[in-house]
Amino acid sequence: MSGIVAGDNTKPVAFAPLRDAWSRLWFQSVPTTPLEIARIGIGLALLLHYAFATPYLLTFWGDGGWMPPDLLATQTVAPWQQSVFFYFTAPWQWFAFHGFFLASCAAFLLGWRTAWVKWIVLIGQISYDYRNPVLTYGVDGILTSLLLILCFAPTGRALSLDRVRAVRRAKRKDVNARPPQYASEWAFACTRLMQIQMAVLFFYSAANKLKGDDWWNGDAIWLVFTDHYYFNETIIAFLAAHYWLVNVATYGTVVIEIAFPFLIWQRATRPYLLIAALFLHLQFFVWMYLHYFSWVMSMGHMGFLRPEWLARLGAWWQRRTGPMEMIYDGQCGFCKRSMAWFLAFDGLNQIAIRDFRSDPSPVVSYDKLLKHLYLVLPDGRALPGFEAYRYVVARVPGLWWQVPFFYVPVFSRLIGTPVYDWVAANRGKLSRYVFP
Repeated sequence: MSGIVAGDNTKPVAFAPLRDAWSRLWFQSVPTTPLEIARIGIGLALLLHYAFATPYLLTFWGDGGWMPPDLLATQTVAPWQQSVFFYFTAPWQWFAFHGFFLASCAAFLLGWRTAWVKWIVLIGQISYDYRNPVLTYGVDGILTSLLLILCFAPTGRALSLDRVRAVRRAKRKDVNARPPQYASEWAFACTRLMQIQMAVLFFYSAANKLKGDDWWNGDAIWLVFTDHYYFNETIIAFLAAHYWLVNVATYGTVVIEIAFPFLIWQRATRPYLLIAALFLHLQFFVWMYLHYFSWVMSMGHMGFLRPEWLARLGAWWQRRTGPMEMIYDGQCGFCKRSMAWFLAFDGLNQIAIRDFRSDPSPVVSYDKLLKHLYLVLPDGRALPGFEAYRYVVARVPGLWWQVPFFYVPVFSRLIGTPVYDWVAANRGKLSRYVFP
């Protein structure tokens, strides 16, 4: 029979090409890194946006503020439009929830307990929007949609404290363990949803612009900067003297927004369209003061980053910094646990390790290693103790958050070296008392 393969396990093949195309479109096993970058950026945007609104919390969202409950009742169009603020009765409840929400945004940004924190962030964002619809505009709907996708996506598997915790657990059992990067087909499906959303947004934005004569005439950008909100005398004077730039910016904006939904999917054209879109939002950020909107849109575009691009960037950084080998005491429980914690932040696996007890170093003597941990560099230099850590934190991206502690002028070495020397001299006692 046509479309059937004979054998012990017969199965239809007529739709095999369609099935394979559908799988390639939605279900390829990929890392979550692009989604994690979007998670970090959106978490930062939410944290700053609502943190700056804290002094006006009751004014914006309280019952005695801009939107009293009776006025809100005239604008709520459906019973499913819910907000946790609807159930508060005392001001302290607003501030308690607001503080909890900001903490959740910070956890979402850092990727701590991401599996459940992301849902709190989504519920909070929706609650703020529905409590005062007057404050919401297009970016709030876009951000909520991106949050919803990230909630269903397997986020927290890379570039997160959750990943650090998972790697640390593995390294506490075997300090040489290197858990593989997480990848899944569902991560690709969620990334694809994010991509489609951004492409559709650009398409409708371009279609809406083409309805206006000012975009066809090439004058739209001029009208933007002569608006009272964006008025800037210096920019207007410059554009008036070079009006051709107005035409280029107007038509360039339309061309990018029209081309983006169609050319972003091709491997050859994606880099150019992605750069053009990010450049466009950078202009909105700088010249039109649309900081929140531009940042959120840029994070949505992170879904178009190819994992292989990020892998090549990581490989380039490894070549630039060169190999590094840390030599530690494998018989010291405190040293092993400290090493597991430290290496958990090394997502690029830049640091090789050597237990001098079982594998003596040809570079650093045994007597020196009894006193200090050492870092051996490609040029043969061996940095002891505090200097070793100081060198590493500036070159391992996952440890950059420690840079302020190791590079404070004068004080970092003045305080850091004696602290490290004391810990090194008492690591035996610390092993017994801290990690019995």
